[in-house]
Amino acid sequence: MDRPGFLLDLITGADTDLDSVQQLADSAAVALAASAGVPVDAAATLTRAGNLPATAGSATLAYNVASSEDRYSDGPMAQAAASAAPVQVTGENSSQRWEPYRRRLVGAGYGTALAVPLALDPRSSCALVFLGPAGFEFTPELVGEATWFAAVASQSMKLAIEVRSVRSAGDNLKAVLESRTSIDVACGVIMAQNRCSYTEAFGKLAGVSRQRNLKVRSVAENVLKALPSGSPATRFEPPALA
Repeated sequence: MDRPGFLLDLITGADTDLDSVQQLADSAAVALAASAGVPVDAAATLTRAGNLPATAGSATLAYNVASSEDRYSDGPMAQAAASAAPVQVTGENSSQRWEPYRRRLVGAGYGTALAVPLALDPRSSCALVFLGPAGFEFTPELVGEATWFAAVASQSMKLAIEVRSVRSAGDNLKAVLESRTSIDVACGVIMAQNRCSYTEAFGKLAGVSRQRNLKVRSVAENVLKALPSGSPATRFEPPALA
């Protein structure tokens, strides 16, 4: 790998956390295989507060090995994320602690696994696992390469999470504004029809909402749809610059 200026993009074409994790696993496999000189598969798991874990692999077998950690609550990825240090499991000389994982590893056709953590915010954790063929060993140099790649990936994943959070916040704000606009316009219609105040008009919407077990916004939209001209379109435009 060309270290100077190396940048891992986990945003372009990635609409979800899973998309970013998939790009991470694919890129990791290609990057380390170039240094190892043999085919290396990779998988990654991202866990964020309030979300289900997102796991992806550069190959189906790699995905299966990584996702099994979540099912059995064992494996080097969880240990690497907890200790913030690389963890290696080999097919032959592993401690008893890794025996169940080792059997799954060998059963998938791999000989060794190297898990490295990504440094994210306190509410998120992510780990990569590199999976080598039988008889292969991750040398100290390769462990260093994997650790360096994880450090670069950490910054990329942080940015991907931040961008996605900003997009989500923007979508939520737009939904709130659209909801508020529908309610305000419906209240205006009711005020005109009943010669009442805004408070009284909103009270009527709220009353129907309770009676029909609907959201106030849904009741408001029904009022607008009943207009002869139909529901008016909601538009949000930036203010004109002087």
